[in-house]
Amino acid sequence: MANTINTVKDGPGLFARGIAQTLKDNLKLCSFVDKMDADEFDGKSGFKSGDTVYTSIPPRYVPQTDSLDITSGIQDTVEEKAALNLNKTETVAMKLDSLELATDVDVRNALKRFGMPAAESIAQSMESRCFGIVQDATYNFTGTAGSNAFTVADVLASRTALNKNLCPMGNRMLFLNSEGGAEAVDARKGLFQSSDEIAKQYKDGYIGRADGFDWVETELVNTHTNGSQGGTPLVAGATAEGASTLAIDGVTSGNTFTKGTVFTLAGVFMVHPITKVATNTLQKFVVTADATFTGGSATVSVSPSIYAGSNGLQNVTALPADNAAVTLLTGAASTGYAQNIAMHKSAFKMVTAPLYAPKGVDLVATETVDGITVNIVRDFDINTREVITRLDVLYGFDAVRPEWAARLTA
Repeated sequence: MANTINTVKDGPGLFARGIAQTLKDNLKLCSFVDKMDADEFDGKSGFKSGDTVYTSIPPRYVPQTDSLDITSGIQDTVEEKAALNLNKTETVAMKLDSLELATDVDVRNALKRFGMPAAESIAQSMESRCFGIVQDATYNFTGTAGSNAFTVADVLASRTALNKNLCPMGNRMLFLNSEGGAEAVDARKGLFQSSDEIAKQYKDGYIGRADGFDWVETELVNTHTNGSQGGTPLVAGATAEGASTLAIDGVTSGNTFTKGTVFTLAGVFMVHPITKVATNTLQKFVVTADATFTGGSATVSVSPSIYAGSNGLQNVTALPADNAAVTLLTGAASTGYAQNIAMHKSAFKMVTAPLYAPKGVDLVATETVDGITVNIVRDFDINTREVITRLDVLYGFDAVRPEWAARLTA
């Protein structure tokens, strides 16, 4: 008796959905962080690379405690917005003709032979790029450069950094490379819960839960390489309220600070995010763009912006004084160190968007699975007489609450 194989009405759509599902299943960081909902896209259905969408950051108010008369305590509502630039794309182009998506068997075969390897490659590239963004935006810094000890105290230092910034207790994850993961697990023999639910996830790099975090092993955490540094860096002159740049001198001329370098400033302590009471912890800052020192001086872009005024944005006890010492924390000059990441899922946000659907092509399909969108276009190439299929992921990934993340350096 002859076989009967059903044709499918939407082979390309099923293929795209299978790729989106495979991509989502292979993402760790990108699956973990918050996603931007479609209703935040202002109703736009087709985007192009370079478009920007915005997500709101809730305001923080300072409670009034000394009087029921609110006249002097009325505060401006400052609802900040975080830009998510759709400036990142991942594309795989392949030869995939129309017959390979004609039936349900064809779709399954094509997904296994072509779609899954493509999705896995895209996942690796996306994760690496997004870990780089997390590293460069995160100024909380713990651990010891050049060490893979990862004692309980090391990880708890990251937990403390998040707690001091009022990070919610749940939905926290620690991403470790294999060296860090091995050392940390060895230091906690017998402490990880091996329930059936967790055991199912071991194959995906999920180690377990300890020290307030779910632990995931990944080889895609980034390495930060310090600049040539050198000299005795000092604050040069006065710093304005709300400044996102800092004048620094005392560095050997021609030397550099690289993006992602973390430092503290003498006399500049962090404050409690709500009460604004001074803490005993120096506020940490991160360099947000490479800086080269000319004549020993440079204007360095930094995060967070520096607020010492008595308002909801205040984050430090005082603006840095002229000649205040700048202490670099990220290790030896011109040396690279792995940057493992402890974070809350809302510290960063990701959006993947549907691309504009071109007209007059052989096929076009867009599918989304759990906030991960894959776009497929197939058409005939008259130059080569080949049918070319391209898979595209257009996305943005950026910090929303970077204070809810910490780098655990190795």
